[in-house]
Amino acid sequence: DEDEDEDEDEDEDDGGREDEGEEAIAGGRDAKTMTTMTKTIDGDDLSEDERVFLSRLNVSLSIEEAFDSDDAFLLLVEGLHATSLGERPLHYVPFVPTMFPRWIPNAQALFLDPPAGLLDLALREVQLNELRNDLLPFCRTLGADVYGMPQRLSLIKQDQRQLVKRVEALGDWREVALELDLKPDAAPWYYWDNIDNLEDALLKLVDAFWFEETDGDDVFWYNDISGALRVTPPTDGDGGGLDVPVMPTMGNLMEARRWDLHHAVVLHGGYRAVAKELGWTHARRIENRHLLSFDALREEILELVEDESLVELGVRPGQLPCASQLEEVDREDLVKFIKIHGGFSAVARRLKLEPSKSARVKYPTVTAAAKALRAFAVEHDITTTMSPRLTKRVVVFVPSDTELREHGRNDLRYALRQYSPHVIADVGKMSLRQSRMSYVEARAELRKWKFEVGKRSVFLNWCKAGNKPWNMPAVPQTYYAKSGDWVSWEDFMGRGESER
Repeated sequence: DEDEDEDEDEDEDDGGREDEGEEAIAGGRDAKTMTTMTKTIDGDDLSEDERVFLSRLNVSLSIEEAFDSDDAFLLLVEGLHATSLGERPLHYVPFVPTMFPRWIPNAQALFLDPPAGLLDLALREVQLNELRNDLLPFCRTLGADVYGMPQRLSLIKQDQRQLVKRVEALGDWREVALELDLKPDAAPWYYWDNIDNLEDALLKLVDAFWFEETDGDDVFWYNDISGALRVTPPTDGDGGGLDVPVMPTMGNLMEARRWDLHHAVVLHGGYRAVAKELGWTHARRIENRHLLSFDALREEILELVEDESLVELGVRPGQLPCASQLEEVDREDLVKFIKIHGGFSAVARRLKLEPSKSARVKYPTVTAAAKALRAFAVEHDITTTMSPRLTKRVVVFVPSDTELREHGRNDLRYALRQYSPHVIADVGKMSLRQSRMSYVEARAELRKWKFEVGKRSVFLNWCKAGNKPWNMPAVPQTYYAKSGDWVSWEDFMGRGESER
């Protein structure tokens, strides 16, 4: 049996050659390769086959005759020196006595003098493994576990000439790429004119950003572009695991070393234009991005609705909690993504849940609504000073619908629509941002300063000194001329004609 001796533990030195076997044992380079035998002929722990092999080995080397071809042995020789990957080359060497000039049983040493080229096959395999490991940081990510061979010019530009030499030493660039299991060909320049080709390449790139994670005994998959989470293995071409594929960012393409894709995206108008053309959503840099999938949002909402603690907040079975109720249970993330999926009413309809109506009866009077809105404005610093100089006098603004929506206060939004901002401002002693002094009010404010002359330059210097109230127009001549109230700078700042 040719593989019978593979149980033997042997070391092979790929170095230089020495004239004497003893010098090879001492560590000489280019020596007859040394193989150590872990057992002796007379050992008690040898099997019968091992005894036969060692005996015949001793006899054969003594008389320098080869075994009969039917009974030949194939030796598995391990190199002495490990590679940079921690591997040692393994060589299958046919046992031909002329290749083993010396055999020292007592020293458990066998010397190998291989013919030229015998060890090259195993050495090439080791060199390819090392080269692939060193090339991977410069490879293009084409898909899940699929990489592209870097181009020669690209490596030279990155000051990697040694890698170029190692590739060329192993043969043709394309042949080496195939041996390394790397895609050798780049797409022709006209390939990206077709946006369908770009879409296919982007989908494969998004697939490559799935990573398997473990949490104790649980295994899940996370996509670093879309932020989606899955408990089942992802499928090819799912666009990141969300309802709509997610457009990778420029950073994602640079991380994957896909400059070709970046230039193709720019060719079609840029990242936003391509996302719009393909109907894809933009990558979001927010927490819990998996909730961009409505199925994931559905699961978390339905699980939350079953929580009995919501009953204490006034949520009935089969009812979707409002924003304030979700915030009370620390689920602001659900508030954000409910808005992304169309708002509370739209989500309630899709989930076949009753929308919460409690917010609409929370403020039965205008006084209660104004008080709550003023408290909200103070809490979120929706204020300003009377003027840059008068910083101690604070003006509180009525919150806008946008500010209330961003904080999930749909109850206050409803109250603001029910009672109108002007009524809320009057009852709550607040101001509306768009409010401006009338011409008479502004003129009365300026005449308190008793200006000697009424000129535009004097007004501008007065404003620069930080005296202009927040609700006085910055360009009064233009503002009051639209309403027909403007007379002149002299009338606006000094004494009118009738007062002289």
